Amino acid sequence: MADADRLAVLHADARVMNLLRHGVLTRAESDAMVANYEAEWPALGFGSWTASERATGRLVGLGGLRVHTGDYGVAMRAAFSPDVQGKGYGPELGRAALAFAFEVPRLDRVVALTRLENLASQRSLEKFGMVREREIKTDDGRTLLLYAAFNPNSGRRNHSGRTSPK
Repeated sequence: MADADRLAVLHADARVMNLLRHGVLTRAESDAMVANYEAEWPALGFGSWTASERATGRLVGLGGLRVHTGDYGVAMRAAFSPDVQGKGYGPELGRAALAFAFEVPRLDRVVALTRLENLASQRSLEKFGMVREREIKTDDGRTLLLYAAFNPNSGRRNHSGRTSPK
């Protein structure tokens, strides 16, 4: 909740949020989302992080791990301000999220979903080791790409790994 004001600005930025399923959020919706982010940590042992520039402390994005509502298991996600896209924040956050997922809650598999037209996201996912598995057609006619990474320490590479926190 300490980042609620900063996240409200990010959540209201259409340049960032239009690529996420829920889109732009009002202040009330943002505050509810931040409360959900905070509740996930004690309930699941993982959740969302904010990403800030080291030199200035300025919030540049958010990301982390969430249980995907589409029954895909735990998904890695990230969203960054356009002015910092292409500066390595996505791969850095992705590597940290996967390392955390595989070492702390010891998940076997983490997924990420991105839109077919979001080439920057696809490149970022591939930079930190996620592999494209398949296309998914949504009810509204969009095409999403499902990427996955498997825990190298679990020995489960048969695409049946545990994807839930418990």
